[in-house]
Amino acid sequence: MFEKSEFLEKLNSAKSGAAAGPLLLGIDLGRSYAQLSLWTDGMSQPVSLSAQDGGEIYSFPATLALCRSRYYAGYESESVRKLPDAAGFENVFALAMEEDQVTVGGRIYDTRELLHHFLRLTLQMIGSYGRADQAAAVMFTTYLEQEPALQERAYKILSYATARLFSKKTKMYLQTRPETLFHFFLNDPEKLWEQSALIFDYQKEGMTGWHCTLEGSAPPKSVHFTKLLSCDMPPVQQSDEEQPYFKQELDAGFYRIVKSLGDKPYGLTWLIGEGFKGDWADQSLDVLLDNGRVFQGNQIYSLGACMTLLQMEAGNEAQKGYLLFNDTDIRCHIGLNCRRQGLLTENLAEEYVPVFEAGTHVGSCHNKIYVLPAKGEDLVILARSVRDGTIRRLVVETAQMADKPLGENRFLVEFDFLNISTLRIQVTDVGLGYLVPGSGKTVTQTFTLD
Repeated sequence: MFEKSEFLEKLNSAKSGAAAGPLLLGIDLGRSYAQLSLWTDGMSQPVSLSAQDGGEIYSFPATLALCRSRYYAGYESESVRKLPDAAGFENVFALAMEEDQVTVGGRIYDTRELLHHFLRLTLQMIGSYGRADQAAAVMFTTYLEQEPALQERAYKILSYATARLFSKKTKMYLQTRPETLFHFFLNDPEKLWEQSALIFDYQKEGMTGWHCTLEGSAPPKSVHFTKLLSCDMPPVQQSDEEQPYFKQELDAGFYRIVKSLGDKPYGLTWLIGEGFKGDWADQSLDVLLDNGRVFQGNQIYSLGACMTLLQMEAGNEAQKGYLLFNDTDIRCHIGLNCRRQGLLTENLAEEYVPVFEAGTHVGSCHNKIYVLPAKGEDLVILARSVRDGTIRRLVVETAQMADKPLGENRFLVEFDFLNISTLRIQVTDVGLGYLVPGSGKTVTQTFTLD
């Protein structure tokens, strides 16, 4: 039913025992599961580590159990936590993100410590490839949105949880799922995704979907990941025996999601997650296959995390002229030509001042600068689109406020993106201090961009 990517086959066949040299780790932390991949010298590509011997089971439960002063993680913890004297913890990374402490069986546990023990046991999977403290770098990828506050909390939690696992020389990074998919796709030698792609991730907690589009005919091309809003699916069945009874319900639900995409272009579909196990998506697959090829690859996130590290080591050339944009990133470079230097007319040289770079998360797009206008001069903001390179002039009508000779007015210009396509600019006459006070007049204008 599904086509297994030749690319993934090559990655899985690249295993070649222990090797001397730098060790790069990619760890994916989902809500209910985790994955581990690695790369070291002698490997042509990163490989995923199976959570159970003798099979390609790359995802393992993000669970932890404590029994008689000993911790157990993953599949092993699921049986241990059923014992009467055991304490069990589900979704350990999500738990640490939500709570600093948790009480189980009358005992208080630090959730960061729980995550530490989960990662410590997970890293034992490295086996003959080396040790965690030999890692040159580790990349974590998570289900979290790109929201700066969430990313900052996650980084602090992971820094604490891994402080005793890696050496002081180990570099640690954190990125989102779309960033990880972007770097995974960059390594596809056939560049199948350049025709636009759909990605569906169906896990125990539900389904997430993205629409990936490529824009621009010449480098740098922009790759846009847009989250699909309507991806409601029934819960993943807990056993293979249950699944046949829900086959029709699952297929009908996924069919509705696929049909709701309307005229969104796509030539490739990736199906990720345990929810796609089993032969249930007959009607849905017919629609997807009519538009192109369908692949399944459950270890994509941890592999993509390793590939990100490899590309970082190779420098900017590895991205081959592609730029990533999440659906929370602005699509325009914002700047203006203005005078900011000195108080004497002859020193008031005009310069280009960048305000925001395209690709910045909208939550971080707050800035302010002071400008010195000429008399009767409007303020002109320049917005350059990454989609087609066009430059738009955004005129803020400040001519009436600029009522003094050059160098005797000073404006405070405040920039805020209300969403990825709405820019608000507020200009206030603040003057030059006690000797030349400002009028306090304010002009506010809002512009809709790309």
